[in-house]
Amino acid sequence: MEREERLWTIGEVVHHLQERFPDVTPSKLRYWEKAGLIRPRRTQGGHRLYCPMDVERLVLILNLRARHRLPLPVVRALLDRLEEDPALNLGAVEALLQVLQESGGKLAALTAEQAARQAGISMEQLRRMEALGLLPDGSSGEERRYNPEDVALMRVVRDLEAMGITCQNLAFYVKLVRAQVRHDISLYAPLVGDLDTDAERIGRFRELHHLIQTLIGLLYRKYVRRALMRRWLRRRARSA
Repeated sequence: MEREERLWTIGEVVHHLQERFPDVTPSKLRYWEKAGLIRPRRTQGGHRLYCPMDVERLVLILNLRARHRLPLPVVRALLDRLEEDPALNLGAVEALLQVLQESGGKLAALTAEQAARQAGISMEQLRRMEALGLLPDGSSGEERRYNPEDVALMRVVRDLEAMGITCQNLAFYVKLVRAQVRHDISLYAPLVGDLDTDAERIGRFRELHHLIQTLIGLLYRKYVRRALMRRWLRRRARSA
């Protein structure tokens, strides 16, 4: 049976959000709508209706404003990036936030030299990351331009290298991610045949991605605990 989408009035949304964000008001939601941060549907009578994706988006806006004190242009830039890439997760958002804050929310294209300087790495490190697939989306060379997400990636790899983990070690994760993407897409394709709009298809992909990432996170924790426990027991047996 097809699920009927839940739609909320502005009053219902405010009441729901005030449990976590007491300062939220209908006027604040209307202001964010004028600023282009949220686009609720309208009834024939002009009343606003919010779908679950709208409510999720509002929670993200409120978190960004409350936790990070981000100005609206930075919030808008981040939301635009999330719309372009529904697979962008919260960990990646946190890494991207710092870069966006430094650039004032601008998604300006950077040269290799500018990106390396902003990321705090050398050109040699940047080229090594590219060669191993750690900076995807775009061909290597003088004509390539880099965005804030590329800079965030460079910084994560830089920090891992500072811990003694080489780019060669990280190439394993490139293969892993590529394999997961192929598998996720094969799962996603049959799930969107009955959907009419891009917004619905993006919402379905976001739901699938969230559930899969939750599954992976929980499984990872269980297998890590099991592996560490086995290692601890072996050490204990040797020392006995």
